[in-house]
Amino acid sequence: MNAFLISLMYKVSVLLCCSVLLLSKSINSIAQSKNVKSVNQFWLGYMSSTKLSDHYSWWNDLHYVPEGFFVARTGITRHFASFNLTGGYAFLLLPQSQLNPILTRREHRPWGQVVFSFPLQHSYSLVERIRYDARFKQDIVNNELLDEYSFTNRIRFLTAIKKMIGSSGSRKWQPYVVVADEVLLNFGESVVSTFDQNRIQLSFGLQGKNIQYQVGYMSRFVQTTPTSYTHNHTILFWITHKLTFKGHHSQHEIKDVTPSD
Repeated sequence: MNAFLISLMYKVSVLLCCSVLLLSKSINSIAQSKNVKSVNQFWLGYMSSTKLSDHYSWWNDLHYVPEGFFVARTGITRHFASFNLTGGYAFLLLPQSQLNPILTRREHRPWGQVVFSFPLQHSYSLVERIRYDARFKQDIVNNELLDEYSFTNRIRFLTAIKKMIGSSGSRKWQPYVVVADEVLLNFGESVVSTFDQNRIQLSFGLQGKNIQYQVGYMSRFVQTTPTSYTHNHTILFWITHKLTFKGHHSQHEIKDVTPSD
């Protein structure tokens, strides 16, 4: 393991710890000056990556948070030696309003991302992801849904560290732990507020040959209006599945350990 990766691992660990402390301090500060609502949530997710060839795979994922969101997303991934590129489309159902949280508001979302994955020392791995969302959200006037859509841009920066626990050996399942932080920012002419949300996650999982199960907690701090915020305390349960079309037998690893809406 070269000195650069060891130094990078240390810096990222410090960054994550600082992010948690700064977010907690920011939430307390915001709660004293603005309207912050706390909500308990449960997040179900299923992700699959299907190998098409040595360089391409087909990504699909489904997410459901009652009174939060529903996401159905697909995309094609191009695999390179040290990073992956993915582009695709997602369909979402969002709450109509804070007072009417039924998931009836539609969103069409072309998206793209680049994911860098670094194996580190002592069974650690580091994932850096940059994702772009082109958001076409259904307009609402006087709590009524319209046929028109408004467009906003969003950029997302995610850092995740994964630690495999113990030696895999001949075991069918290997436990692991994941710590992650993601910042989501709006940009463009129609944007009122740049900050969209921040997500801090601590998860535990079991990884098998073709499937992994992950359960954990996510603090999802979301700005809902210029003066209102929602702090979502979220229990998550995610399944990630790797598949291969018949005739392709080379290794196909799951690298995106924190897919999200």
